[in-house]
Amino acid sequence: MKRKNIYIIPSLGYGGAESFLLRLIPHMKYENIIITLFNTKHDKDRLKNIKVKYITLDPFRTSIKDLYSFFQLAFSLGKKDTIFSWLYIADLIASFLKIFLFWKKFNLIWNVRNTIIDIHQYSLASYFSYLILKSLLYRIPNKIIFNSKESMNQHIKNGYYKKKCFLIHNGFTRHASINKKKNKKKSFNIIYVARLHKQKNHKLLFESLKILSEKYKFHFNVHLVGKNIDRNNFKLIQKLKELNIYQNIILHGLLDQASVHELFSKCDITLLLSNYGESFPNVIAEAMLYGTFPIATNIGETSNIVGSFGDIIPINQTPLVISRLIYKYYLEKRNNFNFWEQRIKDCQDFSYDRFKIQTIAKKFLSISNS
Repeated sequence: MKRKNIYIIPSLGYGGAESFLLRLIPHMKYENIIITLFNTKHDKDRLKNIKVKYITLDPFRTSIKDLYSFFQLAFSLGKKDTIFSWLYIADLIASFLKIFLFWKKFNLIWNVRNTIIDIHQYSLASYFSYLILKSLLYRIPNKIIFNSKESMNQHIKNGYYKKKCFLIHNGFTRHASINKKKNKKKSFNIIYVARLHKQKNHKLLFESLKILSEKYKFHFNVHLVGKNIDRNNFKLIQKLKELNIYQNIILHGLLDQASVHELFSKCDITLLLSNYGESFPNVIAEAMLYGTFPIATNIGETSNIVGSFGDIIPINQTPLVISRLIYKYYLEKRNNFNFWEQRIKDCQDFSYDRFKIQTIAKKFLSISNS
């Protein structure tokens, strides 16, 4: 019987954890099987180029075939098989499965992809799953993988079993080539990839762009990417017009990873102004693969990702300071273009060498094999 890697995850929506899992699977040995607890309309498209078996347990979209496949899989598990559970809800479900099938002795590895949450920041289901995991089930998994040192330290402090905790960063691969506008020094492109949610702090972004537009007289474009960030969001458009920055904004909505990478390849800087919850912000490392310099808040592993190729700012930094930092990058590009181009190359090499997906996959396999 084939050795199996099973990945249990709440859904395959366009989040950082989901996107990383789909990057990882093609580089994992053995038979790979994804189990989702909720099915989204994007699942089929996201899996079309990945060799993986898919089962959904979504109570509204599952089928007799899926249920049969799940129970057949559960009772076929052996001690060489590994379940990788992703995010708190999936960790809880996988832990119950390991308890109920205790004689199977398969490996269970939790994957934590965020810093500590509280009841006001995430869903009730996620928060109460976290409470149960840290209080009652912390000895159940064989290993626990974190993608940032801050996340790991916070969870250990709050009850996770230290001897089972390991740090493995996220991994990436390029989907586009560098495509900066080399002959247009006056053009300046900014990108912000984040769903419209209070965690991502679009309010601070828009206030910073308003000051940038009023105080500094140069042309810039801002590419906004994320769920509900499109021309159908009339409330958002009205807000941008009130701030007098709508003329600088390009609304892309939800994009697949290849399309986001294409934008990164054309942009000069990326921003991420989240005020809580980030562990390893994928968009920062992905943007840097294309020499797109980051300005980001100091959360999770962000400062380690950025190194010397961007600016780390405190949570809820003032809009005036952020606008000043953006203008600083514009001046660097305008006044010393040859140096700017060299920095682009150095930045992309720095990110690619540290977070190559093949290297990260080997670390996951090593953890499961041991």
